[in-house]
Amino acid sequence: MQKRCKNCNKDFEIRKEDLIFYEQIKTVPPLHCPDCRMMRRLAFRNERTFYKRSCDMCQKDMVSLYSKNSPYTVYCNECWWSDKWDPKSFAKNYDQNKKFFEQYVELQKKVPRLSLMNLNAVRTDYANGSSDNKDCYLIFGAENNQDCMYSRLVQTCKGVIDCAFIHKSELCYECIDTRECFKCIYSEQCQSSTDLIFCYNMRNSNNCIFCTNGRNISNAIRNVKYTKEEFEKKKAEIFSSYESIEQAKKEFAELKSKTVVKYASQTKCHNVTGDYIHNCYDGVRVFDTSDSKNCSYMVDAESPIDCMDCNNTYYKPELCYNMMGVLQSSKCKNGAFIFYCNEVEYSENCHNLSSAIGCNAIRKGQYMVLNKEYSKEEFFKIKEQIDAQMKEDETFGQYFPPEIAPFGFNETLGFDYYPITEKYAGEKEFRWQSETSGTYGKETIKENEVPATIEEVTEDILKEILVCSDCKKNFRITKSEFDFYKRMNLPLPHKDFECRHQDRMKKRNPRKLWHRSCMCELKSHIHGAKKCENEFETSYSPDRKEIVYCENCYQQEVS
Repeated sequence: MQKRCKNCNKDFEIRKEDLIFYEQIKTVPPLHCPDCRMMRRLAFRNERTFYKRSCDMCQKDMVSLYSKNSPYTVYCNECWWSDKWDPKSFAKNYDQNKKFFEQYVELQKKVPRLSLMNLNAVRTDYANGSSDNKDCYLIFGAENNQDCMYSRLVQTCKGVIDCAFIHKSELCYECIDTRECFKCIYSEQCQSSTDLIFCYNMRNSNNCIFCTNGRNISNAIRNVKYTKEEFEKKKAEIFSSYESIEQAKKEFAELKSKTVVKYASQTKCHNVTGDYIHNCYDGVRVFDTSDSKNCSYMVDAESPIDCMDCNNTYYKPELCYNMMGVLQSSKCKNGAFIFYCNEVEYSENCHNLSSAIGCNAIRKGQYMVLNKEYSKEEFFKIKEQIDAQMKEDETFGQYFPPEIAPFGFNETLGFDYYPITEKYAGEKEFRWQSETSGTYGKETIKENEVPATIEEVTEDILKEILVCSDCKKNFRITKSEFDFYKRMNLPLPHKDFECRHQDRMKKRNPRKLWHRSCMCELKSHIHGAKKCENEFETSYSPDRKEIVYCENCYQQEVS
């Protein structure tokens, strides 16, 4: 079934499997293509844009996702989770003569919002979408970490700085998609390894520089074994100055562009398309997901079952559709940050709620509409009225309109993957944040005055203000950060955290797929003299330099 997206006017396909799912959860097919649906969801997820303001209850200074000029009431963590206020006190009666979303916006602007989602934090004030972290700073989507900084989607790590998608690792710097690694620097897609420097897709290896697709190797440079003395000499050359590291970055980028890569980062998957996925079965367009079953159009998910069009969903959600931020919920549709709920629709930041529509910040309840409780019979009667009205104005089954999102699109995770202009945002009714955070022009050290090596730096640097070489925003070096650079013999960064983060994310493949054929022509492989005929969906676009192999050819080449 082909449809034209109501937002971007591009044609998109609705599969037979999709239609079965929509019928199963009692909704209608989407009016928007998968990318536009994801844009709407991500518009509700501000991860990294922080502001300083005071709590609207206790008046204490706090770090918040909402600026001082935000139209919302915002509480700090302590006040929001306290018993000093009741979300149900903001309840509204549903009015059949007004559009549902108009009534929801009225409620949305009155109910206090949580400043940050940062649970069980110990000396970790600057974190969001995080829990159980100790002595961390500017980490996002992170759990069970200690002494970590400037990282996103970091789990169970210690002493990790400037990393993304990293798990169970220690003393790593500028690593991406890394698991169970120790003292690795500028490395990507590596596992169970130690002392890797500018390495790609290594397993069970140690003391390697500029190595790719290596398995069980040590003291190697460009996959060739050297003596320990030769290895240490090369390592010293790379870390001799900031300029030498920048040159090594260029060499590494060129090395990766010519290496053999598997069509997708998939392990133990069956009948599923996507990238960065593990143990996933049956689905299409699945990214950064593990243990999914019969799920499609999923991103950043763990153990979802029979779900579709969801972002950041964890702890076995089931039969959820068009959701942004879900923990262990079932049969929920078109909502944001719904935790431990059942059959909740068009709601935000609700916990332990069942059978509800249009609720905000409810922490426990049942049969609720616009934060008001009803009997079971009354609830379903009102829900029928709301469904009928939304079907009439063609909003039934679709996500929140973009203008309802509580953030400017350029503040959200959506801007990372869809960097639209302010003009385009206005045309498509996304909000935009014109207020800038941070300071400019206050630097006490010019960019060309930053020492080339960490040996030249003393703790006096903690008093100085630096300037980002890209965006020209000012930033500082913290004591923990300084100690890490000293320990790892790393020069000071010349960019602020956000620009460093953007550089990291550009190294990952896009969340898009192209239909391609295996490029293997090796006669020693199973396909023999003729070129491999396997085809696949891959996140490597045809214009890239990498040599893209199917699963079979890649395993024969690398093993």
